Amino acid sequence: MIIPTAPVDVPHQPAIDDIELSIVMPCLNEAETLALCIRKARTFLDSSGIAGEIIVADNGSTDGSRQIANAMGARLVGVEARGYGAALIGGIAAARGRYVIMGDADDSYDFSALMPFVDALRAGGELVMGDRFRGGIAKGAMPLLHRYLGNPVLSFLGRHLFDSSVGDFHCGLRGFCRDKVLALNLASPGMEFASEMVVKAVLNRLDVRQVPTTLSLDGRSRAPHLRTWRDGWRHLRFLLTHAPRHLFLYPGIALGAVGGIGVAVLSTTSVELGRVELSGTTLLFCALAAFLGSQLIGFGAVARLYGVASKLWPTSAGVERFRRHFTVERGCLLGGGLFVTGLAGLGGAVAMWMGNGFGPMEPVAMLRLTIPAMLATLIGLQTVFTSFLIGLIDPR
Repeated sequence: MIIPTAPVDVPHQPAIDDIELSIVMPCLNEAETLALCIRKARTFLDSSGIAGEIIVADNGSTDGSRQIANAMGARLVGVEARGYGAALIGGIAAARGRYVIMGDADDSYDFSALMPFVDALRAGGELVMGDRFRGGIAKGAMPLLHRYLGNPVLSFLGRHLFDSSVGDFHCGLRGFCRDKVLALNLASPGMEFASEMVVKAVLNRLDVRQVPTTLSLDGRSRAPHLRTWRDGWRHLRFLLTHAPRHLFLYPGIALGAVGGIGVAVLSTTSVELGRVELSGTTLLFCALAAFLGSQLIGFGAVARLYGVASKLWPTSAGVERFRRHFTVERGCLLGGGLFVTGLAGLGGAVAMWMGNGFGPMEPVAMLRLTIPAMLATLIGLQTVFTSFLIGLIDPR
């Protein structure tokens, strides 16, 4: 534990209305490096002439970090809820600057070189992301698994799922307009907070910009708070759950189309592909694909509407078109029609069996009648129930 013993000159604090920049550092037992980070941040504010403040969002430190923050003139904000995201949410809420730059208090980011972020913010950027891959990563500063697999894969998914250009989704050094980010209602308490900020900024069409930044070997002797597999999964889970079109709708359409075409063809004839014959058994698997596809499409619609209703993401032209044309009654009529059609097919199969004296039937012929009928019955019922669920989520 390192606690400054010599007297520290507490800098003059600007008036609240004059503060342009708040530098927020989440902190949980960072006594080894916190003083150096605060000193670098103070040097930057003094040398640039920016009216600013330094906030240490403490998450329950027991190693003297709180005393260091107080001794060096930083604003100490205690955050009881545990987690990286929770600490930052508390620190950002307490910030008084028009702009906020956040960064870890482990001396891996250079708080004396923040001018590119401030320039981008002053030029109109609403979220300015650091890019460590463009700025430079010191040897040993990032585990190889993170550098060559975790960060590139998750950043790739983030760019393609949300049509974003951000190259380094998880850079911990970033700046933003405080009011714009507060309006995003960020809520993730853990490390996935980093993904949530970028995703919601992109979905809400904020002006997102990027500047190169460096990553140095941190100065801690203890293990980092980040847990590779646990936190990697939490980031991946967040990205997927906030992209219902890619998680549900597009796979559902693909499965439904392939399965539906297969059912339509194989319910009337067999298909030979070289020495392979597609017939009754293949028909069963096609029906399974079609049913799973219909479920995923329903999940996609429900998830998309729930996200809009709960303000997880903004609405879109497609959602509004769906809302204009869909009603519970129309959904029930469509589902009811499919259900009745399916029952009619099943009734026809029973009639055929009855006409055969309830004796053995030709298996493939019976499958070609019963499988499409059962599929229509199941999809019909599912459509009815999904319609009522949509009505509950989006009552109109």
